[in-house]
Amino acid sequence: MENVYLIKEHLLCNLSKTVASELSKMNIKGKKVAIKAHMGEYGNLNYLRPPIIGAVVEEIKKAGGKPFLFDTPVAYPGSRDTAEKYKNTARRNGFTEETIGCPVIISEEYITLKSKYISNAKASKEMMEADAMVVISHFKGHPLSSYGAAIKNIGMGGFSKETKGETHAAAKTKVVGECIGCGACVNACPEKAISLENGRAKVHNSKCFGCGTCVDVCPKKAIAIKTVHLGKALAELTSLVLKKFGPNEVLFVNVLMDIADMCDCDSGNTKIVAPNLGILVSHNIVAVDKASLDLVNKATNGSFAKVYHADINLQDKSATEFGLGDGKYNIVEV
Repeated sequence: MENVYLIKEHLLCNLSKTVASELSKMNIKGKKVAIKAHMGEYGNLNYLRPPIIGAVVEEIKKAGGKPFLFDTPVAYPGSRDTAEKYKNTARRNGFTEETIGCPVIISEEYITLKSKYISNAKASKEMMEADAMVVISHFKGHPLSSYGAAIKNIGMGGFSKETKGETHAAAKTKVVGECIGCGACVNACPEKAISLENGRAKVHNSKCFGCGTCVDVCPKKAIAIKTVHLGKALAELTSLVLKKFGPNEVLFVNVLMDIADMCDCDSGNTKIVAPNLGILVSHNIVAVDKASLDLVNKATNGSFAKVYHADINLQDKSATEFGLGDGKYNIVEV
């Protein structure tokens, strides 16, 4: 049973105290500490607030660690698809060395890892060469993985543009069985990527982005994901990264505030779907993500779990499968 610390009031003060206590178990004096965070697409106002990361940086420095904040460029066109553009976006969103208190790095050097599902799994070199890591994640909804938190923060955000692209492509769908032409998949597809041709469903892969909704609604199970669901791929990639670190070398901070229906990659077309619940801190990634999901579902009377059709527990169940923890936790209110 893993302890998950819940901070509901005096957020920055209690976050600093909690992080300081947990860092004391990590022996980071003189060591490089990578801080993994999503710094937000420009136009999105729900991303992590810089003072939250700044508070963590201060405690790392007090403990003698050498922190740096990092992320990687994205695969889609936008304000973060190159290191230079991402640095400018980070600055506009309030993430600079002056405001955060440590260097801000947009990683473009990678180390290849051996993945079961992704042939081109290239993880951030800075992340893999750090001595310890603090993963600060904004909890929110996501149309492909149902929610985004610590597992997605590492499994997608810690890898190269090419890996991101391949991971998304692996989750696209295809017709494999006896289609009865009922049109359930056509009606359910949010991207209008499926049509009926000669009484049979046809997936247009140029439009499909791998949410798996069609797989869930097909009454005959005639549609399948090509390689692996995004949630499972994220869990595996995350496990490859965390195997590099010891049990007391990573700390997870999940921020349950400004909880939107879409990822912070969205440039602004989002809506808030849950109340602010506070901040969670734990040394176990499955426990902290599962606790986050459970708290949000409880606060929304289960409506959050119904925002998207995909299995909302797939990420944490897959992370358990890859040896990252059983998801059992004990909430400790700070």
